[in-house]
Amino acid sequence: MDISDVKENLEFRKVQITGKSSYIVSLPKSWIMNNKIKKGDTLTIIEEEEGELRIAKVLETKKREKPTPKIVMDDLSDSELITTVLGNYAMGVDGLEIVSENKDMDIAKRKVALEAIRSLVGFEVISESPNSIRVKNLLEPSDFNLDEVINRLALISTSMFKNATSSIVDLNPEKVKEIEAQDEEVDRLYLLTQRLLAVGLRDKATARRIGLDSNGAAIGWSTIIRSIERIADASTEIAQQVETLRKFKIPGEVLNLHSKFNKEIASLTNDVLVAGSQKNPKAALEALRKLEKLDKLREDIRKTEMEKPIEPKALLSLETVNNALKGVINNTRDILKVLINSEYWQNYKK
Repeated sequence: MDISDVKENLEFRKVQITGKSSYIVSLPKSWIMNNKIKKGDTLTIIEEEEGELRIAKVLETKKREKPTPKIVMDDLSDSELITTVLGNYAMGVDGLEIVSENKDMDIAKRKVALEAIRSLVGFEVISESPNSIRVKNLLEPSDFNLDEVINRLALISTSMFKNATSSIVDLNPEKVKEIEAQDEEVDRLYLLTQRLLAVGLRDKATARRIGLDSNGAAIGWSTIIRSIERIADASTEIAQQVETLRKFKIPGEVLNLHSKFNKEIASLTNDVLVAGSQKNPKAALEALRKLEKLDKLREDIRKTEMEKPIEPKALLSLETVNNALKGVINNTRDILKVLINSEYWQNYKK
C-alpha cells in the first residue's frame, strides 16, 4: 500500500510483542465506538492482495439471502428463454424461478426450460407446479479448481478440432457424431467457467479457493475461454460438411493437403496446451510462429481447391471448411497473444 495516495483517515500504530510470538496492534477507538465493538467480540481478519489486511466485525444476524431472480416465460421465444436462463447461471445466481402468468405453463416451453437447466453444471430443479419451476444451485464454487476446468475445456476443444480436420480426409460419419456430443460438453464447461470467473470477481475469498489469482487473471482467462468455445463451434461446423463431401469425388491433392494440415495441427495444439498449462510466454511465442506457418498452409489448400475441377456443392462445402479453419487460427492466435502477456495479467491487481 502506498500511503502517499491516502489523503484521509490515516493513522499510525506501532507493533508490539506479547509473549514469545504474538504481535499486537491496537485498534482506533473511533472505529471501536462506531462499530459498537465490545470485549469478547469476534473480528474477521482477511489478507488482501499486496499484503493489506481488512478487519471487520462478525455480524451475529443471519446472512440476508439474495432474492431469487424470476423469469416470466410467456412472452419469450424459445431462444430468448434459453439465453435468459443461461445468462443468469453464468452471472453466478444460486437460484431461479421460471414462471408463467397463465394457469398452466405451456408444455413445449416447459420442456425448453428444463432442457436448458439440465445442461448447467450444479443446477437442479427442486420443485415444480403447473405454472412454475424452481431451480437451485447445489454446488459450491470451491468444489472446482479453475485451472482444471479450463484445462479440460481446452483438451476437449482441441480433440474436436483434430477429429474434425481428419474427418475431411477419411469422411468418417462416426467422428461427426463424437464431435457433436463433445460440443455439448464444451458448452457446459464454458458456462461453468464463466460462472466461476463472475463469482470470483465478486468475492476474493471464493477467488482464492478456486485458484483465481487476480482480476487481471480473470480478464485473461475470459478471453481464452471465449476463444476455446469458438474453436469448438468451428470444429462442429467443419464436421458437418462431411455428409455433403461424402457424395463427391475430391481430388487426391486436396485430400493430401488436408491430411498434412491435420498432422501439423496435432503438433501445434500440444504446444498451445503446454503454453497454457505452464502459463509460459516463451512457449506461447514459439507456438504463434508455428501458427503463422499453418495459416499459410490453409491458404495453399484454398488456392488448390479453387484450381481443381470440383463440383460446385463440394467446393462450397470446402470453402465453408476453409473459413472455419481460418476462424480457428484467428482464435488460437488470440489465445496465444494473451498467454504471451500472461506475466502482466497474472500480476494485475486492480
